[in-house]
Amino acid sequence: MNLKINGPRGGLPREHDKIKEFIKHSSDILDLDKFNITLEVIVCNQFKGDFEDAVGLCYPWNDLNDITVELARKDSCGVSVDILETLSHEMIHVRQCANGEYMYENPARKHESFLLDLVMERM
Repeated sequence: MNLKINGPRGGLPREHDKIKEFIKHSSDILDLDKFNITLEVIVCNQFKGDFEDAVGLCYPWNDLNDITVELARKDSCGVSVDILETLSHEMIHVRQCANGEYMYENPARKHESFLLDLVMERM
């Protein structure tokens, strides 16, 4: 798995190293290294427009070989959110995409806290 972590304009986001380490451990736990994918993570302050109620997005492109995760640091009300909690949810979706599965919300919600706990034990 190839990894790119950027801010909304291409620069490095705050906590770049922490996010990278979190993804490394999540990838190991979810066995994502067996997939030939490129994961791009874009960290922004807050989503605007169609997705302003979201704090995380995951979508495949380029025949599922590339997956993008977008993370917002604040919700639509401007309240800060735990970016690693959001990232754990989106990493479940990354696994679903990599497996060619539909991205169901219930499995992601069910397993996000467990994944977060496992990763935090390793960090």
